[in-house]
Amino acid sequence: MAESTVEVRQRIRELLVDLFGNDLFVDKVSDSVSLRQAGMSSTALVSLLVAMEDAFGFEWDEDVRPEALRSIESLADHVVSLR
Repeated sequence: MAESTVEVRQRIRELLVDLFGNDLFVDKVSDSVSLRQAGMSSTALVSLLVAMEDAFGFEWDEDVRPEALRSIESLADHVVSLR
């Protein structure tokens, strides 16, 4: 059964904690806030995208819309749309 958007959002939050070793960043960022504006570096975003490929079993397309990479919400929506 495909995961719901809520489940995917939670899994992305877990990946962020795994990647960065604490939940301080994750706790202060809402699902709709821009990750870049919240302070995530471009290298950290790339690390998250790679972790998401492994966790959800897909590969990012080279032509993915930048809006899809904006927030936890948009990332989750993109993953769910692939299923």
